[in-house]
Amino acid sequence: MKFKKLSFPFIVTLIIALSAISCSDVWDEHYNSGPLNKSSLNLYQYISQDTSLTKFAEMLRVTGYDSILSQSQSFTVWAPTNKSLKMVNITDTALVNNIVKNHITRFSYSTSILVNAGKTLRMFDNKLLKFEKSGAGFTFGGKAIILSDQAMKNGIVHIIGEYAPYTLNFWEYIGQTPDLDSLSVYLKSLNIKTYDLEASFQDGVFVDSVKKTTNIVLDNLAALKTEDSIYTAILPNNTAWKEAYDRISPFFKSTIAEGGATKQMKTAKLVLVKDLFFRGRLANSFSMLDTLKSTNGIKLADPGRLFSGAQRSELSNGYGYVTNKINIEAKESWLSEIRVEAESAAFDASDLVNYTQNNMTALGTGYSVSRGRYLKAESKTQSSLSKLYVNFQIPFTLAAKYNIYCVFVPTSISNANDARTNKVKFYLSYVDATGKQITNAAIDATNTVTTPTKTPAIFTTTPFQVQKMLVANNVVFPFCNLINLPRATVALKIENAAGVSGPDLVSFNRNLLIDCIILEPVQ
Repeated sequence: MKFKKLSFPFIVTLIIALSAISCSDVWDEHYNSGPLNKSSLNLYQYISQDTSLTKFAEMLRVTGYDSILSQSQSFTVWAPTNKSLKMVNITDTALVNNIVKNHITRFSYSTSILVNAGKTLRMFDNKLLKFEKSGAGFTFGGKAIILSDQAMKNGIVHIIGEYAPYTLNFWEYIGQTPDLDSLSVYLKSLNIKTYDLEASFQDGVFVDSVKKTTNIVLDNLAALKTEDSIYTAILPNNTAWKEAYDRISPFFKSTIAEGGATKQMKTAKLVLVKDLFFRGRLANSFSMLDTLKSTNGIKLADPGRLFSGAQRSELSNGYGYVTNKINIEAKESWLSEIRVEAESAAFDASDLVNYTQNNMTALGTGYSVSRGRYLKAESKTQSSLSKLYVNFQIPFTLAAKYNIYCVFVPTSISNANDARTNKVKFYLSYVDATGKQITNAAIDATNTVTTPTKTPAIFTTTPFQVQKMLVANNVVFPFCNLINLPRATVALKIENAAGVSGPDLVSFNRNLLIDCIILEPVQ
């Protein structure tokens, strides 16, 4: 099954793929024709006539499976004895139904098929249980078979001394555990029913209106309902849910234009759960791992701390760890570095003024450049009256504090003898605390964002090396910016400050060579 990574662009647009593990489907197992002497009775008749199975026979009648096991189709039944069912209340229809369906599968399986690892079979409740050889005998779901291979005309009965308990999967466990109701209510709220056009038609002819249900978490992070997709999950109880939401929500404070409080709430809750799921069963081996990667693709260091104090429950499709606190920090999950690669940035006509855009490779130059490529903004004019600047849109900023850097590539990357540097000015656009869009606020000599009316400082690059230049420090954005259309609310403008006088042309390059723009979170 394929999943999608819930990075911040995905949280808004639901894009980027991940994958999850699934075991093989066993519905395609076929009838086993072992050397058995078949009775003329059907499965239900045999069970109802065995005095040690009378309670299970009653349970078959209560659930309607007496009729199913009387059909000509082939089934295998692992029938629990009366003694093993002594404490089962026959009026508890949900429990009875679970037990019955947990002991019946399609097709016939005798013990003759059991070699090595045995067989994993899908029951009528969709659970996967092991049918295995154990020493001199056999087991089903870990329970000993006391009488095997009773061949009826429509299948096989094995009698077991203990019934195999119905084990909840993640979806069932979350929905039925009282202290997980905050998580449960949220996950269920993500169910969206839509019209399934393809399923509603057959051979171009409308058959019926068919709807399908999608769920961003189940479809992209963890198939919690699926028995053969195995996970380990951190499950926040109500206390942990509230603490995590209160901690995460402020980062996603949104303007009215971006959806306001409703958008903030929805985004924060999705961020809360996006890194809680991991592939496979993980039990008490966290100290042996350096990192643990979530199904969302985020690597988390020191896995032991993530599960510290959590209580483990064994579920049919993995291990659930109920915790009082989600021990995931902002900078390792949702508050990550933002990097805009200059050579692949999206520019409108107003973003490159009097420059042409050139995507350059650093291969073979000896210079270390992010992703091996950089932007060469090449001047189209030598007029002293013409402004030259590049304006970088910076989407997906959070309501947080950042240090902003620009990484410059030296002119010597293409000419080893060229020692010219760049003189530049910086301007920052952002939304202020009142929700007003501020455009081109000047950066002063102390790397502080001022106002559009202030004169910006001039910064000079270093020759002969790639330079990560600090532009502005401790910049606080009051609102997040998760929508990149039609324009980001945050942008960094880089203006060439070199003149066209003789000395300036000798000392400074009017072309700009830029690797990337980096925003590093400050906490």
